[in-house]
Amino acid sequence: MRKNSLVLLARSPSIMFETRRTTRRSVQVRSKRPNTNGITTISQTRGKITQEIAEKAETTAKAKDRKRAKKYFPLYLQRLHGARDDPNRNIRLLNLPREIFKEITSWLEPDALTCLSLTCKEILDTVGRQSWAECRSKRQYWDQDQTGWINCRHSLIPLLGRDAPHLIVCDTCMTLHPPLKPPREHRETKLTKHCFGPWSTIDYLPSDELGRYNLLWEHIAEARKSLIVESAEKIGPPIELLDGNFTVRHKRLNYTLSSSGRQIEKNLVLKHEHIFRGVNPRSPLGVADILTVPVRLCPHQTTSTQKPEPNRYTKGRLPSGLLSYSIATAAPSSLRTGIPAPSMFSNPAPSEKKQMDSVVPGINALWTCRACPTKWRVKHSAEGGGEFKITAWHSFGDTAYRAQEYWKMHVRREMSNLGDEKRNSEFFVVTKQFLDFAIDDED
Repeated sequence: MRKNSLVLLARSPSIMFETRRTTRRSVQVRSKRPNTNGITTISQTRGKITQEIAEKAETTAKAKDRKRAKKYFPLYLQRLHGARDDPNRNIRLLNLPREIFKEITSWLEPDALTCLSLTCKEILDTVGRQSWAECRSKRQYWDQDQTGWINCRHSLIPLLGRDAPHLIVCDTCMTLHPPLKPPREHRETKLTKHCFGPWSTIDYLPSDELGRYNLLWEHIAEARKSLIVESAEKIGPPIELLDGNFTVRHKRLNYTLSSSGRQIEKNLVLKHEHIFRGVNPRSPLGVADILTVPVRLCPHQTTSTQKPEPNRYTKGRLPSGLLSYSIATAAPSSLRTGIPAPSMFSNPAPSEKKQMDSVVPGINALWTCRACPTKWRVKHSAEGGGEFKITAWHSFGDTAYRAQEYWKMHVRREMSNLGDEKRNSEFFVVTKQFLDFAIDDED
């Protein structure tokens, strides 16, 4: 019986194949059954993690593709969306095909192309910002028409200034500035200091935390335009640009600077009234209160006793005491207490010594600085808490050339890195020549 069975199996191999296939299928079905203990096998966990990572990577790639997808632009400059409501569609230039528009703009210089790109967003998207970088560059280009080297930035600023009438073109720093303000409103900034230069600002006039009375060379140059060459009158009308008041409040007094300018004969004369009023009627204002402010009329006349920074140029130098002496002689003897000793000032020059010796009691003397065209008078009043009034006149000559020369005499320069020839302060009072000038004096 067994022998017959073996013979039958040998003759039927398909039966054996089906038997092996059934056995293998049962093993696979048995392996797919869930774990009765609730624990996932290690191979199944790795498969899920790999599948989740692949799905996340695919999602991220699709998101990046959507972000990188370029927007569709039509052949013309106008975009499809909102074309009917866009006011630019009425401009013929923007209705040209894009290829023709690019061909036209390719012939423009960088400065003109930059101005064109600033007109609207449609043109900016077409021409790009490459011309902006060329205008910021300091490189120069050869202009065949003008036969010279030009810089795109220098030519761009005047073009932009045509669309900004409220600004002016500054040739020094090649930027657009607000128009020049009067001295009472002008505020010195880092940009304006760079533009005007070291010789262009008088910065020793009174100031406080709210501002300063800044006088620039541009103010004097602008005021000269209003002068009359042949004037029949000796004293001309006031110049509005140079008018202004500025007040600084101290503990015992109020310091007011009143400025005005006018033409006297042929000279431009700037008048400054330094008024000191006491705030306490029971305690009259004394000379010591004025000297401690301190007061400065010009670069050479001051009441300060401060010594300069020690260096090889200012070694052993002391300020001039002519202004302090003029204030003391105008006050009553009872108010002269607290005046610094003569050793705190430098020895007077022969011309200064002559003015000191010629003072007559009861007469307001007219004092003169020997280093710049400046004259002043000092008056005292005992009304209220007391008042000292120092009226100073500064001449800027009768011509534009003398105005520039006299201006440098009025600018104070005192820095440790300057030599004797570039300094101009109370420590370097050098006698200079200038023409005498008349003043509008009441006395």
